[in-house]
Amino acid sequence: MNIKRWIVSILIILTVIGGLGLTKFNQIQAMIAFGESFPEPSASVTSVYAETIEYTQTSKVIGQLKAPSIIDISNEYPGPITYVGFKPGDIVEKGQVLLRLDTSVEKAQLAAAKARVTLAESTYARVTKLLQQKRISPDEVDKARADVAVAKAEVQNLNAVINKKTVSAPFKGQVGLNQYQVGQLIDANIQITTLVGLNDTIWVDFSVPQTLRQPKIGEEMKVALVNQKTSEVAAKVIAKMPMLDANSRQQSYRAEIANLDGALSHNQIASVRVPLYTTNAVVVPTAAITRSHFGEFVYALEKDEQQNWRAKPIKVTLGEKLGDQQVVLSGLNGGEFIAGEGAFKLREGILVYTAPFDEQLASTDDNTGGQ
Repeated sequence: MNIKRWIVSILIILTVIGGLGLTKFNQIQAMIAFGESFPEPSASVTSVYAETIEYTQTSKVIGQLKAPSIIDISNEYPGPITYVGFKPGDIVEKGQVLLRLDTSVEKAQLAAAKARVTLAESTYARVTKLLQQKRISPDEVDKARADVAVAKAEVQNLNAVINKKTVSAPFKGQVGLNQYQVGQLIDANIQITTLVGLNDTIWVDFSVPQTLRQPKIGEEMKVALVNQKTSEVAAKVIAKMPMLDANSRQQSYRAEIANLDGALSHNQIASVRVPLYTTNAVVVPTAAITRSHFGEFVYALEKDEQQNWRAKPIKVTLGEKLGDQQVVLSGLNGGEFIAGEGAFKLREGILVYTAPFDEQLASTDDNTGGQ
């Protein structure tokens, strides 16, 4: 009797489990059918072929701009200032008086020295006549001649001191931010200001490691100012150091840059691209590059069995940027059909709808577009 109850109970339980399982199976099938009623996820991108170009590999080194004409102007003698001929940052002409120191004492001494010259010349004339009359010895004439020379030398010395107390610009240029006042007393050998010439060119000094290819005189470099959004300018190598630096093992060079508008300044830091070698390289639009924790990738577009485009990630090694293009050093051989604008939306195997690279996409999300 108990066995029959157990059998009946087991049959009831199995019936209930089977019914629940069948119900769940039907629900899952309905959900799958519902999901398949939606279109497959896709993305719209522009498309382009990876190009192969002749590319010159370069190495970036840091250089420093140098003005061809630059000088620190100092005074040789001390004294109070009687005239200031420039303001901070002024552009001054060649020969323009910058400072004039007091020369009243020297001018008084000069007047006395000129009087001594007149007396010495008069004495020399008299003793010359007396020598002709053989009334004095030749020694007296020699002494008178020497007195004339000494007096004239004293005049020349005082004139030189007076001239040196007037400080003038040796060439046209722009002075520093130094400022002086009339009546100010300055010592000897004080740096009055720095004068930078207004040249049409400026130099850039840079060093190249011994292990890299060395530039040649006359070779062209590309120079860009550090941390400034300016385009690169051409520079021609004009000189090199005749020896390597013993500590850094680097060879120093000097290149010349056009500076017609005066935008480049002395002591500015610049980035110099030194050509190393020329080779063939693959370039792609910068928009085609995607980045992740695993590196940089380009998505190749390949057709599946239904002739639909599918995305395939290719890991690449990047070189430098050339405008809106990116040099690819490895990963691509050139000629690959890749995603351009909108590549950031792709993942491996996703359905892709493409348009030529020069067309603007009407949307930036998936489920739109046509092949």
